[in-house]
Amino acid sequence: MLELYEHSTSVCVIKVRLTLLEKNIPYEGHFIDLRRGGQFDPEYLKIHPGAVVPALVHNRMIFRESSVIQYYLEDAFPEPRMMPTNPVCRYRQRLLMKLIDDPIHPACGLLTQGVAFRKDFSSPEAIAKRMESIPDSRRRDRQRSVFTLGLDSDFVIDAVRDYQNLLSEMEKSLVDGPWLGGDLYSLADAAATPYVNRLYMLDIAELFLASCPKVGDWFDRVRIRHSFNEAITSWYSEDDAD
Repeated sequence: MLELYEHSTSVCVIKVRLTLLEKNIPYEGHFIDLRRGGQFDPEYLKIHPGAVVPALVHNRMIFRESSVIQYYLEDAFPEPRMMPTNPVCRYRQRLLMKLIDDPIHPACGLLTQGVAFRKDFSSPEAIAKRMESIPDSRRRDRQRSVFTLGLDSDFVIDAVRDYQNLLSEMEKSLVDGPWLGGDLYSLADAAATPYVNRLYMLDIAELFLASCPKVGDWFDRVRIRHSFNEAITSWYSEDDAD
């Protein structure tokens, strides 16, 4: 039995959760409450010293980094297949997943902080306390800027450009079929889903998708798959809505 250390709305967790569901792989979930500091629990830090989710345990081995976990699941559980066989299509998949890891993942965090989480850090004291808990100086500088300046932060403006670039690449990929893997629902589809969904959660999706109609149609197809409800919708709580 696989074990997944997860959170409800974590985009990185959702990538892995979608992959597990699409491959029909049973697993045991362990909820890590990120909003209340569960990632800093000493027992969890033994599993993931980086204090982030997800972490996957399989056969007593710990796997970290969501995209790397996805590739591992594809190798360890090859059916149903979630990577195309054509080398060019595989290249496109890996390129999209690289873009999602960097710069989109930090961009997503910055947009979320600027739109949704900034209200929880409305005073200099609250911001300073938050900064004390972030060991990475680059991440600390980005969050300080966003919590202080909101959507006027240069980091947020850069995040918007990064998202536009990803959606443009997705639009090109969708010329070849209904999915980012052509006719095949792929690891890249699972990887991109939570990042596009986050735009809807923040109520800013229309601003981005107006120039990317194929991505909008793709997301409509994504939302009716059984995995979307199990990996995303069923996890959405009042705490998340707040």
